[in-house]
Parts: sequence; structure tokens; C-alpha cells
Amino acid sequence: MAELRRKVAYVAGLAERYDLADSGREGKVLAEVIQVLRAVARDVDELRQGQREVEDYVEEIDNDLLCLEESLYDDEDDGDEAILGDGAPSAQLGDLDDDEAYVELECPQCDQPSYYAEHLFSQEGVELTCPHCGYVVFDSAADQLVTDEDDPADLAGDSWESASDHA
Repeated sequence: MAELRRKVAYVAGLAERYDLADSGREGKVLAEVIQVLRAVARDVDELRQGQREVEDYVEEIDNDLLCLEESLYDDEDDGDEAILGDGAPSAQLGDLDDDEAYVELECPQCDQPSYYAEHLFSQEGVELTCPHCGYVVFDSAADQLVTDEDDPADLAGDSWESASDHA
């Protein structure tokens, strides 16, 4: 940026030295061009400052996102993540922890299979959703699986164990 300002100052100095502003129409045009160049140099300065601020802000967001991802993946490693993934059973079962029991559920909304840690079904305040469509497939408050035959007003009764035998 300093280079642009230096060049504009040099051209302005030349114009003043040769009294071009007083030498007719060409001098007046050159004086106006120099004023435009000064304005452009100021605008470029402001743009560069704004760009630096945006870059700093994006870097802060990137760092916050990294911290959030680390926290999320740490929770997943602890087994606190409700949804373990989607896809073919062979790909999923290869990624699952051998010590943990998993339940395969097929979403009544989109008919896609998903795998959930079995211990999540016995915890309070857990609501498991389909990773494909976001449909709630288990609600611990109702203590049951949600199926396409279930009426949302009827969310009491069946336990997840009896429904998981069918999944």
C-alpha cells in the first residue's frame, strides 16, 4: 500500500513542480486525475484494513469451530453421542466399539437404517433422531420407539426393548 501512495505523491509532486494545473486544459485534467488517484489510494487503504479485520474475524471463527469440533468428537469418543452414523451395516459395524452394544433402527419416516448405542435408551432426557431426515425415532420421556403406526398423542406404553426386537 505504501508503494501506491508513494507513486501518487510522486506524480502529484511532478505536476506541482511543472505548474501543470496552470498550463491549460491538459493541466486541469491532470490535476483531477491526481485527485482521483489520491481517493483510490485512500479507498484501497480502507479496503485492506477491512480485509485484515475480516481475516482476523474468520481466524477467530475457525479457532472456535475447531474447539467445538474437538469438544464434539471428544463427546463422541466418550459414548455420549446419540447418533453413531449411517450407511451400510458392514461399514457401520466395523467402526463400532466392540465393548458397546448397538441397536439398529430403521426410521419410519425415510426407511434408512441408523445405529444407536444401547445405553442411550435407558438414559433420562434422550431424544434420538434420524441422521438422514431428523425425524425423532426414540423419546426417553415417552420411553418408547416412535413408529409410523404410532399416533404422536399416544406416546406412552411400549418400551424400547419390545420395539427393538422388531427392528
